[in-house]
Amino acid sequence: MSHSFTTHEKSIRKQWLVVSVIAILAWPLIWLGFMSFISMKQPVPSEVFWICFMVTAITTAIFYALYRCTYVKPGIKFLTFALIVGPLLKLKATFDALKAGHDPVTLIALVLNLGFYVWWYVLSLQMRKMNKRIN
Repeated sequence: MSHSFTTHEKSIRKQWLVVSVIAILAWPLIWLGFMSFISMKQPVPSEVFWICFMVTAITTAIFYALYRCTYVKPGIKFLTFALIVGPLLKLKATFDALKAGHDPVTLIALVLNLGFYVWWYVLSLQMRKMNKRIN
């Protein structure tokens, strides 16, 4: 099945893909990299690396599912689910991070993460609208 997208829609799709890679895949990999760097300077419990690995594996699976169900085959079911559940999970993670209290660099990273998430969310709403029109 071939879909014809306007130039603006193609631009939104490309932006969505790039921002999805950054917002969903890059942050766990960056976190894993920071944990590796910190482990060279001080001992880090192995459970932390296991959690980093699991988060990376889960987010990779979520990214792949979103990519297949939203980008490759323009559907709306999984994307709609992500648009409903995602903000709740992001809100909980943000509150947990703020309760833990961090240094300024970590707080800047948190703000950047939230910025990319909001950008991804807006693009996802546009993708959902386009995909719904196709279906």
